[in-house]
Amino acid sequence: MRPRPTLQIGVEVKARRPPRDTPGIGPIVEGIGPPLSRVPWSAEFVAQSLEILPVTRRDDDLLWLKPVHAPSLRVGLSPSNQPSQFVLDVLAWYPLTPLVVHSTSWRHEDGRIVLTYVAVVEAPSALPPGSLDIVAIQRSDLARGSSMSPPRSIGVEEVLEHAIRHLAWLAREDPAIAGALPSWGPVLRRYDPEPFRALG
Repeated sequence: MRPRPTLQIGVEVKARRPPRDTPGIGPIVEGIGPPLSRVPWSAEFVAQSLEILPVTRRDDDLLWLKPVHAPSLRVGLSPSNQPSQFVLDVLAWYPLTPLVVHSTSWRHEDGRIVLTYVAVVEAPSALPPGSLDIVAIQRSDLARGSSMSPPRSIGVEEVLEHAIRHLAWLAREDPAIAGALPSWGPVLRRYDPEPFRALG
């Protein structure tokens, strides 16, 4: 097993120093590993929010590796980070073995751009405790806007549906993706292929 990169996970609250009479965070870090992103989760420092949707399959079932305590896996992305490489760094932290990493959509949310990547990974034999749940992917309608404006709201399930449809289109049209997912054809054919389009 490769050592986890030293990263920090973004959080939406300002960090505060613990009172002097409280124990340090050393035992916590030892138990759950180092943080996931070096970028503070702050409008002053974060150019984008990087959302990663790790998916895998078991037989004919598509599965999503969803964070235990969050709607989706997100990290702060600074202007100096190359997004696809940063996705690989985050996947290595768990650790997960990627087969395909591809951007599928973006949307504007709470004053920032959310850039979404789907990451097809090998089914993990184990995950760090309290990190990700493996859940079956359920079909969802897509979020629809007008001809010149985005949808009023976009849920993570709708983003995931869009990502899988995009993956199905890639597996049909892109030789590199098809070559990386030779056994995924039947399960992806259940999805209506749909090329890239911005979500907001």
